[in-house]
Amino acid sequence: MAKKEEFYKGIKVAGMVSFIPIVLAAGPLSGFLFGDYLTKTFRLPSYILYISIIIGFIASIRETVRIIKVVVKISGKS
Repeated sequence: MAKKEEFYKGIKVAGMVSFIPIVLAAGPLSGFLFGDYLTKTFRLPSYILYISIIIGFIASIRETVRIIKVVVKISGKS
């Protein structure tokens, strides 16, 4: 039974780790879309677009760190 639990633990860890590139790409992309919407709709300066991309990237990094902490906790190597 322990072998089966280890197998499912490995599958869970692999799934979470494979999700990291999607998270890293989604943050700046959503920041770009939001910043583009703001600049075109409210006629804001173009640096708002760059600020929103940077905020999206920071949020992606933060979420990636959170995922890594969960993976370390699941794998039991803390």
